[in-house]
Amino acid sequence: MALDFLTLYIVILLNSLTVSVIWAAIVVSYRPLIAARYWLAGCLLMTLGGAVLAIQGNAGALAPAVIGNGIVILGFFQLWVGVRRFFGAAGRQDVAVICTLASVVMMLVFHDNDRARSVVYSAGQSMPMLLGIIFVMTRRQYAAGRYIAAFAMAVGFVGHVSTITSNALVMAGHLDFAVFYQIASYNLLCVIFSGVVWNFGFAVMTIERLRAEVAELADRDELTGLANRRKLNERLAQEQVRAKSNGRRYALMVIDFDEFKEINDAHGHAAGDAALVHFAGVAGAVMRDGDLLARQGGDEFCALMPETDADAAMVAARRIQAELAASPLHWRDRRLTLRVSIGVADGPNGDAETHTSVLARADAALYRVKSAGRNGVAAFDAGVRQPLRLVRAPQAD
Repeated sequence: MALDFLTLYIVILLNSLTVSVIWAAIVVSYRPLIAARYWLAGCLLMTLGGAVLAIQGNAGALAPAVIGNGIVILGFFQLWVGVRRFFGAAGRQDVAVICTLASVVMMLVFHDNDRARSVVYSAGQSMPMLLGIIFVMTRRQYAAGRYIAAFAMAVGFVGHVSTITSNALVMAGHLDFAVFYQIASYNLLCVIFSGVVWNFGFAVMTIERLRAEVAELADRDELTGLANRRKLNERLAQEQVRAKSNGRRYALMVIDFDEFKEINDAHGHAAGDAALVHFAGVAGAVMRDGDLLARQGGDEFCALMPETDADAAMVAARRIQAELAASPLHWRDRRLTLRVSIGVADGPNGDAETHTSVLARADAALYRVKSAGRNGVAAFDAGVRQPLRLVRAPQAD
């Protein structure tokens, strides 16, 4: 039994309208997601296209067929543009417009051949699907949503390829039109189904992105953009396990501002915030790829350096102090030279040691610096259980 095309066009209209409402709500509630605006535009265009196609009825009048399918093709391309924008790529709206116009022109060229027109608009709608499949499958993030969207677009693409093939067979005289009509109606139903599912895939991608952003916010210090205490403890525990398994030590710095209260008292809390941000930039530039610089809270920071011993960490600590001395904070009309005290420890020392004990040893080394007059670096020697090798920091010119 063949399905009625007029009914299917109405289904397209209602389905696209329903999905449009969902994307409109997402656009309003999640404004940073630019891709959702294109997905909304695509659904609205397909709603409009479905309404125009419904006008032609089952007879297939030329004007609504060309206009309606042209609008739908542009709508399909907006979905592809949205996918590209979702992953940070250029939208390539020029490709969307050129391909849509080319499809409309070709449909007008074949104005007296409805089978050839069917091939054209099926090809026009399948092109953004194929481009979308290729694009999402070359990304790495948001796997669940990508796979759902790619599967759905593949189903729709197969439906259009089937329509193109059956049209070609009709034109060649190898397929009866009644059989073609039945195949084409089910192909259109296949495309309608795929449209629902790929929009669901886009929604899952959006949820995955939101989860990633929330996780990122949970691990980041709002002021400096560095990792926070939660992220530091997580990485430190992971590094402890790794170091015990491969025997390669790691080093930990505990860094505390000298005279931070004086900066706040003399210049205001805005200056104190600026000092913290300035330190994060200077110290972050010293860190290697794979190191983790984190803000513990207040004016205290930590730096985790994998596969590094205390000696190498002291070199990095002295470099941080030297860079701070050479790069004062410019606050309004003043140049504020920032000074820090740094305690260093490395680990693990024995299977029984935990990452919290390594942190405690670095804290003890920091206390040694503070009690000796600040603005220096000390490393904790676990063998004798006391901080040794106190080094004074270079002074600013």
